[in-house]
Order: sequence, then structure tokens, then C-alpha cells
Amino acid sequence: MELSPGTKVDDLLRVYPFLMDFFVEKSPKFKHLSNPIMRKTIGKMATLNQVATIGKLDMETLLDGIAQEIRENTGDTVTIKKDSSSGSAEPLMDPEARQEILKDIIKDLHKGEDMEGLKERFRQLIQDVSPSEIANMEQRLIEEGLPETEVKRLCDVHVAVFKESLERQEIPGAPVGHPVHTFTLENRASEEIMDNIDAILNKIGTPPDETSFKDTQNDLKDLVAQLSQIDLHYLRKENQLFPLLEAHDISGPSSVMWAIHDDIRALLKKARDQLTRMEPSETAATLKELTATIRDMIYKEENILYLMSLETLSEADWGKVKQGEEEIGYAWI
Repeated sequence: MELSPGTKVDDLLRVYPFLMDFFVEKSPKFKHLSNPIMRKTIGKMATLNQVATIGKLDMETLLDGIAQEIRENTGDTVTIKKDSSSGSAEPLMDPEARQEILKDIIKDLHKGEDMEGLKERFRQLIQDVSPSEIANMEQRLIEEGLPETEVKRLCDVHVAVFKESLERQEIPGAPVGHPVHTFTLENRASEEIMDNIDAILNKIGTPPDETSFKDTQNDLKDLVAQLSQIDLHYLRKENQLFPLLEAHDISGPSSVMWAIHDDIRALLKKARDQLTRMEPSETAATLKELTATIRDMIYKEENILYLMSLETLSEADWGKVKQGEEEIGYAWI
């Protein structure tokens, strides 16, 4: 048998099943191969090069170790071809395998592994990811017992890991009057308001100059009042869009986003109260957190939620989303 970085794990384990123990000994991550789903998906598709990436193993050392293990257990002599190019280029394409890899990356992130290393694993093993895959991954994690609060806490980090891939996705245009077009116009309007808030915060300095803060207090109150209209944007997502996604069995991302909406509502109230009480430092800190959270939500909407929704919902579904928009109302437009 010839052994190379491009050798499929499943091919090896079918001929030499004892190598399962070898893999697990090399890295605890390979315990997944004993899972029937993982064995049928990742095990069937993954090459030794990809396995080395998952387990953070040196490719040459791994090949030598496998050859030695086979020789000691069977007496067979294995020819090793150490051309690293033979297994490195092709990403995993099987949907189930990709989902398991995505979940594994996020679970390791949850355990505190280095983000740069996880990004590299992502690039090596998958390279591109669709919004629906991220949505499905989050939903599966919730179904498998990871609390929604944890998924919410890690949501920004999920996006950071997958950001490069998301930014390569083509964003289809929605016609004027389409709910996605309306949501997008509202995002641009909210960004203008936040830009004005940021400009005032930069002007009053860090820590805020009390005189400058007092001079701009009314302007900040007006801007926060304007920004509070974002509640209408979120209400339409929650009442018009999310129920249709849930009808298609997509509920994880909706529940996570809804929780972040509530965080934004709480920050808006906190900012209004602090402005009334004339608390410069506290107000500035709250406003910075508020605008950063809203901008992150805009990124998630436009790079995950809307794309996933356009992939999933039919024209009839979008007609239902649009029904009731006027009754709820629009923000700024």
C-alpha cells in the first residue's frame, strides 16, 4: 500500500482497523472517528493531510508513525510518498462532513483554543462557507445541548472565524420594496446616526470633558432618541421574518439574534437614563458598546441572515413577510 498526504482515512481504517487506536493516541480529536456519523462523513472524505491539520500534527511524522504501526501489527511494508501537495488542495465538500467540522471548530473555540489556529483549520478543511451552513451549525449546537446563551456569547467569535469566507459571498440585490431591501436601507440610516454619535464622542474625548459633554448632551439625547427607532427594524425581523424561517425549521439563529436585540434595547434605555442623570464617562462607555453591538448585528444580518433567508424563503413566503410591515412601521425611511 502506498501512503501519502492524500490517502483517505476511511481507506486506511478499512484495511487496518487497529489504526483507530493509533489516531486517538496521537490526538483526542480523533475520538470523533469512532462516531458512526463522523466515520461516514469526515472519515470517508478526509485525507491524512486534513487529519494532520485537525490534530495539529506534523505530516511527515504522522506518515512515518502510521507506516511503523502497520509494520509492527501486520509485518506489511508501506511505501511512503511525502509530497504534501497531494492532499492539501481539496476542501471537504460533503455537507455532513462540513457541518461536523464547523461544529468541531466552534466547540474548540468554546474551550478557549487560539482563534488564529482555528481560522487556519477552517481555511485548510473547508475554505468557503455559506450563511445557511453557519445557521445550521448554530442550530445543531443548540439541539446538542450548548445553551443558547453560550451560542449568543460566541456569536461574534463565530463570525470572526468565518468572516473572510462570508465576505467572499456574492450578496444578491433585492428589488425596491422587498423586505430585504427595506432592512438594508434602514441599516444605512442607522449607520449615519451612529456616525454622528461617534463624532461627538471623539469630540468630547476620553475620558469625556465635562464641559464638552454638557454642551453636546442635548445633541446626544436627540441622536439616541433617533437610534431608538431601530426597535421597529427588530420588531419586523422578530414578527415577520423569524416565524417564516422557523416554519422551515431554522430557529437557532433567530433565537440568538432575538437575544442580541434585547441587549441593544437594554443599552438604549441605559444610555437614555445616563444622559438624563448627566453621567459623562458612563454614557460614553454605554454608547460605544451600543454602536459596536448594532454594527456587529448589521454585519450578521447582511452577511448571514438575509442571504440565508433569500436562499430559503419562496416568493410566497416573502409576501407573508411583507404583510404587516406597515402596521409595525419602519425605522427612519
